[in-house]
Amino acid sequence: MDIRQLMLPAGVGVSRVKVDTTPGPDGAIGGSPHVHTVCSEMYYCLAGRGYVETLSGEGYQKIELEPSKLVAFRPGLIHRVLNPHENLELLIIMQNGGLSERGDFVLTFPEAIVKDPTAYTQAALAKTEEQALRRRNLAVEGFQPLRQAMELDRSQGLEMLRRFYSRARDIIAPKVEGFEWVLKSGVQAEINGGLDALDFLRMGRVQYLERAGALAISTTGESAKMGLDGKSHPYARAEIFLAEGKRAG
Repeated sequence: MDIRQLMLPAGVGVSRVKVDTTPGPDGAIGGSPHVHTVCSEMYYCLAGRGYVETLSGEGYQKIELEPSKLVAFRPGLIHRVLNPHENLELLIIMQNGGLSERGDFVLTFPEAIVKDPTAYTQAALAKTEEQALRRRNLAVEGFQPLRQAMELDRSQGLEMLRRFYSRARDIIAPKVEGFEWVLKSGVQAEINGGLDALDFLRMGRVQYLERAGALAISTTGESAKMGLDGKSHPYARAEIFLAEGKRAG
């Protein structure tokens, strides 16, 4: 699949996720704590009840999830979904469609793994459910010291967090050129299309409106992917769909 198929209007990406229902090493049921380095993200609760744990320079927070509630976070916020009732289902909206699939996230593995990009890459691989749970458990093991340090001594917690961010940067740096391509093909192209439409309207040209089309999509027919929070079903569009106002040629 061309990664651009995961970009919807405004360049976002959308997937439906059934959150993990197995306990991690700390006894809590849920997904993998991780951070995005470029992409903002939103969790819209479709069904069930649970929580999102977050950690940043502002400290630790636990946010309740319930049907129709939306939680949004910017790059840099470490987050983990908790599913205590084993019934949580989310619609996940990514600011930049296709960017998460290219690996804009970093999992909170133990420090010895995060500081070694090769070891990190091996630990982050998860093609089976068993591998995904092992990956989740490692991320939880690395998350706990970060959380505890931030809660006990904020200065020590900030030091650990900044060290994690620095090592996350080393993991992500080789991917930056590919990320730029995704942004230019998605969000930037959508913005340019909107600006083009303004120009057309100023000039009295309405032909671009004739090219409008509807987009009705379902999750891909492929089997669920092992995502960071559970089993993920991404939404993908047909290549024929064009953003309104896009210049021909």
